[in-house]
Amino acid sequence: MNDIAFVTWTNTECEDVFPLYFGQFDKYCNDYKSYVIINENSSEIPERHQQLVNAEDDPFYKRFIGCLEQIEEKYVIYMQEDHILYDELQKDKLSELFEYMKDSDYSCLRLIKSGEMGGEQVAENIFEIPATSGFLLSQQTAIWLKEDLIKLFNYFKPITFRDVEQYGSFAFSSSRLKCCYYYNNEEKRGNLHFDSSVVPYVATAINKRKWNLSEYRNELLPLLEKYGIDYTQRGEC
Repeated sequence: MNDIAFVTWTNTECEDVFPLYFGQFDKYCNDYKSYVIINENSSEIPERHQQLVNAEDDPFYKRFIGCLEQIEEKYVIYMQEDHILYDELQKDKLSELFEYMKDSDYSCLRLIKSGEMGGEQVAENIFEIPATSGFLLSQQTAIWLKEDLIKLFNYFKPITFRDVEQYGSFAFSSSRLKCCYYYNNEEKRGNLHFDSSVVPYVATAINKRKWNLSEYRNELLPLLEKYGIDYTQRGEC
């Protein structure tokens, strides 16, 4: 796909997760361009990933926007270091969804059903998130029109990472941007997430700084062993 790249938000306090995250990312996404938004350069990140360093003392929105503005692609696929890939991507479907979004007026196409459980179907397996939803903005994997993502964060200026979802949905609605999500009867995980068949990933591998083995034990345990990560160091959520 041209004019689109993956972008991962992370912090060096999660370096113990990097071998797992980037190992799985490069296994399944090695043919995609990748940027990493991080507080300082890390030797634990493979060289092919372009690290975009931000000033940790700045408000979150300045850190995030300043790095997004260095990305040359028009569209980005947002990830976080605990969005662990565990199976092959449906790359043809991902390309198809990207083409759909480019021809639409949506700012965001979420690649997972999360938070919002309803919404009007606007295309095959694509549902629009109502403007009144409390889950318009979610820090889950999604295709974004980069200029609208920058516009949104400039609009409500979240000070911390946690402010993004707390205030972001109201800001999303107020700024008159639109969001949709893909859902094709994937299995439900917990109360607010389903699996993603297009980009199969662990929606929240780290919960309250601990490994989320309660929901993703079958996916995470073999991978933690493969990459030599002792999950007892962080503990189990």
